[in-house]
Amino acid sequence: MWIIFSLLSSIFAALMAVFIKVGLKDVNPILSMSLRTFIVSCFCLISIFINKSYKLIFSLSSKSLLWLALASIFTFLTWLFYYLAINKGEVHKVMAIDRLSIVLTLILSFVILHEKLTIYSILGAILMVIGSVLIALL
Repeated sequence: MWIIFSLLSSIFAALMAVFIKVGLKDVNPILSMSLRTFIVSCFCLISIFINKSYKLIFSLSSKSLLWLALASIFTFLTWLFYYLAINKGEVHKVMAIDRLSIVLTLILSFVILHEKLTIYSILGAILMVIGSVLIALL
């Protein structure tokens, strides 16, 4: 099931990138990002009430809250620089560089989470770097 969810995420990410570029026409990128964040937050609140997960909020450990807070800070920074890049650059080039996060995630998941690296994941990462360079810089 995770593969289906991953494919759907990929489709929605592509649509999101194109719609952001269209929506940024004559709009400040920081304002645009803020409006997007507000709308996303509304959908998140609706979804936690629909699946009743709001009941679990007080059972979160301080350690979990710390990690979620750090992830939130990095989400903000990701979106901030993504919007600034998309505002100035071509969407497909920005996305090609942005998706290098997959390679960085591979490295970080190996170092921090001790997930295994295989020759295939290393080869795939190398190909992704080459592909990103070909798309974005050439």
